[in-house]
Amino acid sequence: MSRRVTPLLNLNGIPSPLITQTSERVSMCLISAKTWGHCSDARVLCLHGIQDNCGTFDRLIPLLRRGFYYVCVDTPGHGRSSHYPPGFRITMECYALAVKRVIDYLKWDRFKCIGHSMGGIIASLFTSLYPEHVASLVMIDCAGPEPVHAQETVKWLRTACDGLLTIERKAASGSPPSYTREQAVDTLITKRLSKLTRDSANVLVERSLVDSPGGRHAFCMDQRLKVFYNQMFTPTQYMAVVSSIRCSVLYLRASDNPLQKSPGNKLVRKIYKLNPNVRVVKVNGNHDVHLNHPERVADLINTFLLSERSKI
Repeated sequence: MSRRVTPLLNLNGIPSPLITQTSERVSMCLISAKTWGHCSDARVLCLHGIQDNCGTFDRLIPLLRRGFYYVCVDTPGHGRSSHYPPGFRITMECYALAVKRVIDYLKWDRFKCIGHSMGGIIASLFTSLYPEHVASLVMIDCAGPEPVHAQETVKWLRTACDGLLTIERKAASGSPPSYTREQAVDTLITKRLSKLTRDSANVLVERSLVDSPGGRHAFCMDQRLKVFYNQMFTPTQYMAVVSSIRCSVLYLRASDNPLQKSPGNKLVRKIYKLNPNVRVVKVNGNHDVHLNHPERVADLINTFLLSERSKI
């Protein structure tokens, strides 16, 4: 394994905390990250959502309290991390295992976690599998994954298999679309279900592109992420997973996310609410409220982190 650390400019113009970019080669996959703070401070692992990257926390973390060491990871297939080997469907188990490999490399025994969307779902699964490691968890607008009822298992599995094969055929047939940087920003703004401000899109695009011929760029996201990534737990299995979470959980639900109103996601929230360690709070904004309007969630997260600080 190799490690490379390069100091970067502090986003909020303050000499401290130090922001660095780190790359870790873990089990044949290069995992990149950005960090804020000092490694001797209380540890916080931050996990972004699907098709995003660790830049999703660039506007939130400068508003969070000092005295914490924030490690924001580009999960495999995102940002500046490498992709998983071809030939299989990427699932939540893959990402939970990636988290375990990262913390083993960092030699972290106990830490706090903040996850947005899929990142919160990954963190939730990891916390249920390895409760001894996670002191507290913040989940930011995690709409899913929806449980799969037993009678629908074959339908969803067939959909996932066909989706993977379609993605593989497209990847083999030609090069991905290319854009100017401004076109890439416009694409993020116009095609994303959750609307981003232009400032937010500019933040995400910094780690979303690779160079193409002619001075153009292509999105670097692993296309397999467009395939259904759920573990396909039944409601009973999902309840068993969530009930295994022992730490305190702050579950922030965005008010302006239509997906949160679906029957499947209402069931998900009901399952989380059955765990007495989970507190659900609605915040004003859309799915990317932490990036578009980080001030709306920063105080809630600060209060939660400080109240749980002594438990590390």
